[in-house]
Amino acid sequence: MYKVIVLACSTLVPQDCWEYHDTRGPYETQERCASRAYDMSNDIAQYNKGKLMAKSFECIPLIGKGL
Repeated sequence: MYKVIVLACSTLVPQDCWEYHDTRGPYETQERCASRAYDMSNDIAQYNKGKLMAKSFECIPLIGKGL
């Protein structure tokens, strides 16, 4: 199982960044996790009218977390 975290930064002040944690997962495969990260990245940019853009994402394994 994997959890998605997306790092998005301001397009105007690139050092201002925020972490977005997925609320739909966790995901069975790393591929599904990455797909969700891309969806989240698009949603973040659209919701913030291009003022925030995803810089990176991570699929964190949740092995042993009781899920």
